[in-house]
Amino acid sequence: MAVAFCNYVRFKDTEGQYLSYNFQNFFVGENPSRQGVTYFFAPFAVTPGAGTKGGDRSDSAIVAPVDQLVANLFREACEQSWLCEITVVLLDPISFSEVFQVTTETWTCSRPEVTTERIVLRLASPLDAVDSQIPRRTLSSRLVGSLPSSGSLSAA
Repeated sequence: MAVAFCNYVRFKDTEGQYLSYNFQNFFVGENPSRQGVTYFFAPFAVTPGAGTKGGDRSDSAIVAPVDQLVANLFREACEQSWLCEITVVLLDPISFSEVFQVTTETWTCSRPEVTTERIVLRLASPLDAVDSQIPRRTLSSRLVGSLPSSGSLSAA
């Protein structure tokens, strides 16, 4: 059974506003639109986020071929503390139409790694204080979405 996935990547500034850097890695030579946003083709791979037994995500990465523009983009993303939103979509392997959205994850751009073979944008959990967010960040809706307004839990 064949499957096809497309990764859509968008960047947000520190205020949570989307920037004009929108990329997808499936439709070569095409600029498809999804939910009113146009995505340009870029050859990259996304490593899935690693998790721990506690359920938190530790890191992820975007890997691209060596290119000066990509290196500059990744460097700026880290220097400006951008957030990276990655959406994974399952496609029909015959028609390449979208079947359903698998996941959307938001990461903090942590650090670029440049070698002679590839450029890697290391991504960290928005709540990770180890890489570059010292002292620890406080929870905010910009980082994690809607926050609870009380400390009580109820199980249905």
